[in-house]
Amino acid sequence: MEENAEPKSLLESMSVETIAAIKAKRLANKKDAIRALGLKLKKKSQQPDEKDDLEVRSVAQIAMARERYHRNREQMLMGENEVSGVLQTLSKVFNFRTRRLVGKTQEALVKSLGDINANKKEQSKLREVPVVPPQLEPTMERNSKYNRYGQERFLKPVGVKGEKEFGINPLGTNIAKPSTSSSASRRRVSLKQRKSVLPVIVVPKALTSMVTLHNVKQLLQDMRYVPVDEMRQKGPQHLEEITIERRVRGNILRYRVIDNVSRLKENEWNQVAAVFALGPHWQFKGWPHKGDPADIFHHICCFHLHFKDSPIHKDLKNMQVNAVSLPKYERHMDCGILMEFWNKLDQHIALNHQQFAFMRQK
Repeated sequence: MEENAEPKSLLESMSVETIAAIKAKRLANKKDAIRALGLKLKKKSQQPDEKDDLEVRSVAQIAMARERYHRNREQMLMGENEVSGVLQTLSKVFNFRTRRLVGKTQEALVKSLGDINANKKEQSKLREVPVVPPQLEPTMERNSKYNRYGQERFLKPVGVKGEKEFGINPLGTNIAKPSTSSSASRRRVSLKQRKSVLPVIVVPKALTSMVTLHNVKQLLQDMRYVPVDEMRQKGPQHLEEITIERRVRGNILRYRVIDNVSRLKENEWNQVAAVFALGPHWQFKGWPHKGDPADIFHHICCFHLHFKDSPIHKDLKNMQVNAVSLPKYERHMDCGILMEFWNKLDQHIALNHQQFAFMRQK
């Protein structure tokens, strides 16, 4: 070969078929390398490190501990559904298959029941107070001490002057003595007077009112609105007054409800705690303070009952009136709304505690 020979081109040194085969082989090797790299990365992603796995598990445990399931009112009233802990505890003392207590045979149960009955008999014997009849102790001394459980011992036998030594008749304690008749009558009068001293609530007498004597007990005691016409069909047509009861902290408070203020005496006006205003001012004709509603509402807690879709009466606007707005059909909402009535009334009584001091008397 000559030293100064020019290099040959690729087409001159190799054939076209050889060059194509080299290109195909190089492309195949490149695809294999890419596929191997993808499998390696995929395998690495499927097998995370222990540190990452620990972080994932710790986050999951924290999320489970802080997770709170949403429960509505009905589910809360139903209580807890899972009783596995209760059943596990009961299984320690009771076998559900044999329906017997664990660790006690039938003989042991019979023995325990016999011991219980024996203890009851011994206690009953200890509680019994022996009363010695008169014929067993004929020589009993006169100066013996008196025992209220053995009064029969101090009675002389019949035929000895026909008198009793102490004048005690243990079988006649229920007989009323003539001297106590006057005190009993005075006690009845005081109880009657105490019963009459009740806070008064005045309701309208008009049949167009949403609250009258016919449905006020259902409204303020049962905390549920019932139409007046429905209650008039069920009960009497004419009522003079109604007494409603309300339980507060274990005590029962009674209220006197009337619709005719002419039944009130002059000294009973201080007992009027609340009034349901119908709207027109003629309702307060014959009331104190010259029948002025603005002045009356300053001394008596006033309420106006109406449906939510109807406005307050125009004569009661810009006055000191507490509106009680009831829904027209949703009766399950009545209790919560009517609780506002009692809260307002309790607040009024607390502010005028001197006027309603009789409510604290027992």
